[in-house]
Amino acid sequence: MFKVGIVGCGGIGGTHARSWSAIEGVKVAYACDLDESKAKNVAGLCGAEVITDMAKLPDDLDAVSVVTPPHAHYPVIKALLNRGFNVFSEKPLTTDVAQGEELVRLANEKKVLLGVGFKMRYEPIFRRAKELLPEIGQLVSIVTTKEQAFNPRPGGEWVKRTGAMYELSIHDFDLISFISGKFPQKVLCARLGHKRGWEKEDSFHALVDYGEGITANLQGLYCDHTTFCFRDLTITFLGENGYMRVERPDRIIMHSNEYRVEEIGEAQKSAFVMELEHFKDAVEGKCENTLKADDAVRMTKLIEEIRSFD
Repeated sequence: MFKVGIVGCGGIGGTHARSWSAIEGVKVAYACDLDESKAKNVAGLCGAEVITDMAKLPDDLDAVSVVTPPHAHYPVIKALLNRGFNVFSEKPLTTDVAQGEELVRLANEKKVLLGVGFKMRYEPIFRRAKELLPEIGQLVSIVTTKEQAFNPRPGGEWVKRTGAMYELSIHDFDLISFISGKFPQKVLCARLGHKRGWEKEDSFHALVDYGEGITANLQGLYCDHTTFCFRDLTITFLGENGYMRVERPDRIIMHSNEYRVEEIGEAQKSAFVMELEHFKDAVEGKCENTLKADDAVRMTKLIEEIRSFD
């Protein structure tokens, strides 16, 4: 039996509990949160034991999910790695580059796995986009557009100190690299919005050099007047032979020598389940961990460089 602990029992903590429980051979053994009522709620989803101190997690766990607010990731993950646990962190790994790099080094020193939850890589539309990208030839530019309604919820104040890029669009930035294999080299210019008066940005617009003559225009916004219906993200790749427009969740438009629209069916399995299943397989030595913490550090570097223009 593959035994798991969950640290952080908010909404996504519950999602991790359900997702781990959906994987054959997995037992969610512990639900940990400083707020015992939250830990009990998550434990009720999976039959886990409730604890409020992660120091009480037993040494025989195969993996621990860290699903705390982002600002708490670094101390929690560091403590778990020091104890020799394989750790799966929700995105972002950290909101500080040096801290992220330290966690990567520590995981390597302890010879344990550190994975990060870029679950949108497992959505069928983006896996199909990766397959189709070569049709448009040498890449020239990329445009991402992300918009979601902001719905305040109890305990959600941490979003205001995290900001739109880490909470809303880090997936978008990761998907560019996942689909194209290209990584950000330099932020050319950027503008951040603070309409809501948050500690961090509620919108952003950045122009980024991805090397090899490729420029990306990245933009995202929390708004008040839309309802979330999964049609929140569009990524357009422009190449020398045409363009590919990826419209989450179910449509890819290809325009090269011909124009066609591919309708993408729903996933047969939750992306959360698939990413955790992959991490389990990596821990068991069945595959290489592709949800690498190094990739997460790259995304943190990008976001912090964009913020340097604020």
